[in-house]
Amino acid sequence: MAPPQPPRCISAIALTQQQRSAIRKRKEREREAEKAKEKEAATMPRQQKGKRGQSPPAATTNFANQKAASQAATNSLNSLRRVDPSIVEILASATHATLYNFGADQEWERADVEGPLFIAARNAHPRVRLVVLNRLSMTNMVEDVDDTFELEVVDRYLIFRRSDDETRIRGLWFHSLEEHARMGEILEKLVDEASQPPPPPPPAAPAVAASLMGALSVNEPAAPLLSPSLFAPPAPAPVVPQSKPSLDLATFKDVLRELVEDDAFIQELHYRYQDKLQSA
Repeated sequence: MAPPQPPRCISAIALTQQQRSAIRKRKEREREAEKAKEKEAATMPRQQKGKRGQSPPAATTNFANQKAASQAATNSLNSLRRVDPSIVEILASATHATLYNFGADQEWERADVEGPLFIAARNAHPRVRLVVLNRLSMTNMVEDVDDTFELEVVDRYLIFRRSDDETRIRGLWFHSLEEHARMGEILEKLVDEASQPPPPPPPAAPAVAASLMGALSVNEPAAPLLSPSLFAPPAPAPVVPQSKPSLDLATFKDVLRELVEDDAFIQELHYRYQDKLQSA
């Protein structure tokens, strides 16, 4: 008789153990290969490489945003200067504002003016202007912010009028509440500053300075100089003393040193010197 064959389940179990042994050996080899790669990567200098579809580093993004914002500010300033060449700086801006007029029927009527709003500084009087670069037509809104400008901040509106024309009431409507609050706060400070009395005039030139100016013996009167502040009253004319001042040498040096540092005195002296050369 032939020997009995072993049950099939025993052969199946033996085969499964062999497979498991092979799997364990393969995993061990993979772990050893990963450790070798990690060790090699640790000894090499790290390099940041960009991948396709990956966002750029944050520093590069911030630089690009700053460059774009600077270019946008330059373009806006150039556009404002085409409207008013005296504008030198943008104090604040809003992306969008719409102009409304308060009609005789006590209702707000939308005007054909809307676009970016700017609070701009000027190098002439008035020193501040409110400008809307109109996107609907070539007619822009330009409003002077001076001592006659009256402002009220209500809801989404900046309502304004002039004290010399109280019947004309206008308002700027904002879509953004954040821009409305920011522009209203800045404009209120500027209106308050414009309503303050002008600064006092500069003091008159000292007697020694007037005596030195008279020593140039120019017959024609000197041309007036521009005031340092456009809002300040002109400086009073220097008073020439009747008697010659007597000073010691040290005091005289101090006075001359102060006059050399006085821009108004140097400009006047330069003007009279040129006038004397032309008349010679």
